[in-house]
Amino acid sequence: MRVIRRHPAAVFVWGFVVAVFTVLAALMIFGTLANIPLGDGAEPPPEFLGQIMAMQGISMLMNIAQLVLTVAVWAATMRATLRIGRPDKWFFLRVGMDELRVGVVGIALFIGAYLAVLIMVVIGALVTAIVWHVSQAVALVLGIVLFLALVAFVAVATARLSLIAPATMILGRLAFVEGWNLGKKRALPLLGLLVCTWLVYLVVYFIIAFVVIIILFATGAFAHMAAIGDAVTFGDLFPSAPVMWSVALLTVGPGAFLYGSVMTLLSAPFVSAARQLLDGAPEDAVPALV
Repeated sequence: MRVIRRHPAAVFVWGFVVAVFTVLAALMIFGTLANIPLGDGAEPPPEFLGQIMAMQGISMLMNIAQLVLTVAVWAATMRATLRIGRPDKWFFLRVGMDELRVGVVGIALFIGAYLAVLIMVVIGALVTAIVWHVSQAVALVLGIVLFLALVAFVAVATARLSLIAPATMILGRLAFVEGWNLGKKRALPLLGLLVCTWLVYLVVYFIIAFVVIIILFATGAFAHMAAIGDAVTFGDLFPSAPVMWSVALLTVGPGAFLYGSVMTLLSAPFVSAARQLLDGAPEDAVPALV
């Protein structure tokens, strides 16, 4: 929480840049699909196929840009945690080697986790299928046990892996081994920290959803959606441009700060924990929620 209190402007900017990118992506998709005719027998215009193909190409580029932006913001939250209280005219946002290393760590962990879970699911399915031919009841129980074991394994492994990216940021090099070793004999405290951060995430998520619903009611967007029986094109299903912009402007402000806060809460506690552990915290120390 100290990062949010000491650097509220940076937190807002982190959420704002992500929110603006998301709005621009949504506008691109809406602009491409808006002219699709509705109703029985309706056919899209001749140029629609070309627009879809162009959108797919642009979408791939935007996915790459979103990945770069996400890594930059992730690194910024870690940098702000390590330099808490120090002013930064660029709101701790950079594009450099730190971001490259953090991106490599994130991609490697994602691919490694995906492959590990896939292999375990396949092995579990094969074992359950073999047992099924012997006893369906035993196979059902075994399947539930294996599923729970998989969930527990993923949770504990995620906790152990959670310090690799912070250690990489702190040490200025790829720190897979150092980050993994930092979590040794601390899996349960880290798991508790992980659960706490995700509970906060869920609370903020529901707050954002509630605010968006209120804004949709206040701007008349829901009223328009309730009267779309005569819609001719896909674009007619949505409110007018002024209403849509009103929703976007009213949502981006508080939504940007809340989203920036969520990203900070999902990152800062683990950066703080890694910093403490690298500085020589006792082996049984429990990382604190920042």
